[in-house]
Amino acid sequence: MIIRAPNWLGDHIMALSCYQRLRQAYPNSELTLLCPEGLDGIVPPGVFNRVWPFKKAELQEPLGRQSWVQQIESERFDMSVSLPASWSSALLFYRARIPFRIGFSQSGSGWLQHKSLKWQGMQSGKHKAVLYQELVELVLNSDKTHSSIPARLSQKTSGKKFWVIAPGAALPLREWPYFPELLHEISQRYPDRTFRVVGTQIEAAWKSRLQRWGLPRVEDWVGKTSLGNLQQMTQEAELVIANDSGVAHVAATLGQARTVVIFGPGNPQYIAPIGPGVVPVVPAASVTCSPCEKSFCRAPLGYQRCLKEISLDQVLQKIETALLL
Repeated sequence: MIIRAPNWLGDHIMALSCYQRLRQAYPNSELTLLCPEGLDGIVPPGVFNRVWPFKKAELQEPLGRQSWVQQIESERFDMSVSLPASWSSALLFYRARIPFRIGFSQSGSGWLQHKSLKWQGMQSGKHKAVLYQELVELVLNSDKTHSSIPARLSQKTSGKKFWVIAPGAALPLREWPYFPELLHEISQRYPDRTFRVVGTQIEAAWKSRLQRWGLPRVEDWVGKTSLGNLQQMTQEAELVIANDSGVAHVAATLGQARTVVIFGPGNPQYIAPIGPGVVPVVPAASVTCSPCEKSFCRAPLGYQRCLKEISLDQVLQKIETALLL
């Protein structure tokens, strides 16, 4: 069996219980995970026999797509499960002639599958992790497993006196603009804590900011952590503060950390990280355009109004709430 992972880190983490459910149902089968490069290393050992990372650009040009079609077809998989609700993911397995294909139906892609569920997304009123679970249950036709966190991840080590701060996001639209003010404030309010600012190389602008500010006990970890390092760091941290981003899912689900998550366009009922210590910060009800789950801002009330309306004091109050958990 080959399973196509979601494209985003947070979605990939929300699918962990689905991967383990498939392994439980097929204990003697060879399971292969096809996932975007950089997302390998998150799944607990023993779930997949092989992980095939791919570069997204490879599937966007004809020669790269054809190469993957040939590689998948040559393995003679008997079943495929595609978690992304996309035409291109369904078409990849269709072209590879996999005998039994399961996935979501969107924009008419259902005919490429043998079994499919209509993708309803946020309109379903369900958490995204539940939608993934329902797709797997379509394959298994068995009772649902309600645990969304693998048992291996259920132990949390004692928190140390450092916090992890993640001011970036894969979509800049989801970045709360007041992280600089927050860093200045918490470095004064919590003199016995150290603050580790994390991010990818894409967020390298933070390196020069941190150097320029010279804040006490604020450490630059931008571009210095792998996903495995980040998971370990969040597991040991006393607190994590992040945007609605992949880091929030790593911290809350894999690290089992107290995690303050700042939501703007994202809908916490649909996409919030799964974990015992999640403390969401959401816009005021007066910001009627949020949540929208868009990758762009329609700005009926002004660009990024949903996040700009979340004050520094609101986040500071949620930090106090999280520290009591």
